[in-house]
Order: sequence, then C-alpha cells, then structure tokens
Amino acid sequence: MFNYRQYIGSDLHPSGLAVLAAIATWKDLKVSPETLKNNWKAYLAAYGAIDANERERLLQQSVADDIVFTNPGGRGERRTGLIAHIQDFQKKMPGTYFETEKIFIHHGELLTIWSMHRPDGMKVATGYNFVRPDDTGRFVYMAGFFGNSA
Repeated sequence: MFNYRQYIGSDLHPSGLAVLAAIATWKDLKVSPETLKNNWKAYLAAYGAIDANERERLLQQSVADDIVFTNPGGRGERRTGLIAHIQDFQKKMPGTYFETEKIFIHHGELLTIWSMHRPDGMKVATGYNFVRPDDTGRFVYMAGFFGNSA
C-alpha cells in the first residue's frame, strides 16, 4: 500500500478524496522527497565559505545547467551565473552561511524557509525559496524572498 503520510502529514484520515488525490499524484513521481531535500542541502551548502571546486560539485549535484533564479536583488540564469552570484555574495559577506529551518514538498516542488547567519553564528535574516526541479531532481527554477515586505 502506498504510504501517503510521509507526504501530507499523519493527521489526515486515511480515506476520502484527499488521500486518493495524494496517491494518484505521488505514486508517479520520479524523484523522491529525500533526493529533493539532499539537493536543497547541497545548494545551500554551496553558499558557504568553501573552495570553488567544492562549490561547483555541490551545484552540479543540485541545479540544472539552465537554471533560472530570482530574488529581490535581481535575476540570473545558468549554473555559471549562479556560481558568479554566490562568489560575489561571499566576497561581500565573507563567512556568511545559511541553515534550513523547514522544507515543504508537494507535487515535486519545494518551499523552503531558511536563515542567514554571520560567521559568529548570529542569525541576521529569514528567507523563503520556491523551487521547481526537473525530472532528475535538479533545480531549474528558484525564486527567493527576503528583506522588507512590500
């Protein structure tokens, strides 16, 4: 029997249309939630104070070559553009790192809540990312939200 609870929570009664919809949706996914979580972890680690080869390895694992990414600071394309964006970030804010607070997954897409920390560990920001992966689980679209609300 398909275990829907890992995807939609254990408090849903195991009958009704919601369960049938969940089964129909998730039984055909090609990418496991664990793969998506691991790719998110690799992506976030790529923002750390690491060498260029390790950053490249982490991003090859987690993002597609043709990724499109947006955040309040701008828009970028391709993995090479993302690498340049991250390198610029580390030049401006050396040693800054990110931690995941929560990951929500449904229909093969992610919504993440993360926090940004100074090198001394002090939390300085909270943000959110909407992430759409390809059929292999690598991210093809990411929209980041942080800073002041509109």
